[in-house]
Amino acid sequence: MTSVPPADLMPPDDTPFGSGDGDAGGPGAAPRDDSIPLPDGGTGQRRARRLQRMRERRHRWLRIGAIALVAVTVAAVLAAGVTRLHLPSSGGRGQPHGAAGASSALPPAMLVQSDGAGRAVSIVVVAPAPGNRGGSLVYLPPGTMTEIPSLGLEPVGLALEVGGADRLKSTVENLFGATLGSVTVLGADQLVAAVRPAGTLRVTIPRRVAQVADNGQVQVLFEQGPAQVAPEQVPTLLALRGQGSDLDRLARQQAFFDAWLGRIHDNPGADAGVTQPGLRAALDALAKGTVEPRVAPVEELGRGEDGTEQYKVQEADLAAMVAAVFPGQVRSTAPRPQVQILNGTGALELDVKVAARLVPAGVEVKLTGNASSFDYTETQIVFYDPAKQSVAERVQRALGLGRLVLSRRPLDVVDVTVIVGKDFRSG
Repeated sequence: MTSVPPADLMPPDDTPFGSGDGDAGGPGAAPRDDSIPLPDGGTGQRRARRLQRMRERRHRWLRIGAIALVAVTVAAVLAAGVTRLHLPSSGGRGQPHGAAGASSALPPAMLVQSDGAGRAVSIVVVAPAPGNRGGSLVYLPPGTMTEIPSLGLEPVGLALEVGGADRLKSTVENLFGATLGSVTVLGADQLVAAVRPAGTLRVTIPRRVAQVADNGQVQVLFEQGPAQVAPEQVPTLLALRGQGSDLDRLARQQAFFDAWLGRIHDNPGADAGVTQPGLRAALDALAKGTVEPRVAPVEELGRGEDGTEQYKVQEADLAAMVAAVFPGQVRSTAPRPQVQILNGTGALELDVKVAARLVPAGVEVKLTGNASSFDYTETQIVFYDPAKQSVAERVQRALGLGRLVLSRRPLDVVDVTVIVGKDFRSG
């Protein structure tokens, strides 16, 4: 976890700031220069260690960027493949998006395939369009780097491994800035059971799928072109990287969903094996109209220590995509205010619970970590620029508590820091 420590904050000067009649400790109150209890500065060693962690985090990104620059030709090709991967719309199954008389859309559902170790190998968001005829399939590479509460900047797929479906859901919601209705995690056997009512599907394989055995022999599992894929073969088709990359898997996943949704359109009982009601309803909605496949806009950074591909989000493009996919939730493509959450009590999963309140309020949790101590009785909402007071007040309203604190020391990493005290209740 990396955080900007409150120990680095500077007390306000003697210039009065803010106005208002409310109680300084309650929601909606304006900060006052004579009643601002800044966090304890801590020891010089503690501060030095935290600053060093921040520098190491920045250097990590610089090293990754340097590697990408050296391999500019390969990286450019891969990045273009991710951000411009052409996944053709599946038309001809009813009315297009936004048909006349459209009503509000069903909640989006996330379908996750996990391997035997509980790791996410594919993440797809099924997002019905207004009117619930057609919609979007959003493919999110599990190696996409993002902030995972309590862990810091990590691949989004790691959230499932360390915190289960709820942690993954909150992480993706924070990344997108949109609320998901449900998340369904399926292992290999569960995925086979979900697809079995559809029977054998005719899937157009975009590229030959092969794997190399320990003895060096190449085994071809699926040839390029039309193939008859039985339910028992679906987990391998979707998860196996083979000799390709995540780009190949994304194209294969789209080919599978196109075939599956086509079967559901022709035979509404073809998704009877999907036991999660929200996911089944979302799949039924997409099968009734045009499906727009979308890949989360990312660019390749390199590979992690385990050899998996890692990606950086292209934030402006992501905001535009989210606004198109979730029109009822997202009203602007402007960058969201960025917030840091620091645990001031030592309670487990505290930052996850706080994030669950803040993300629907339109902010992005950018950093998480621990405060300088676990003795905070009152939650403090620290902002660093008077122009950001409205953001701090929005955070205060979302939490329903907290004292506003103005720091006169500029900080460009986040707009607001929330130091969570013992007055926070998750219920």
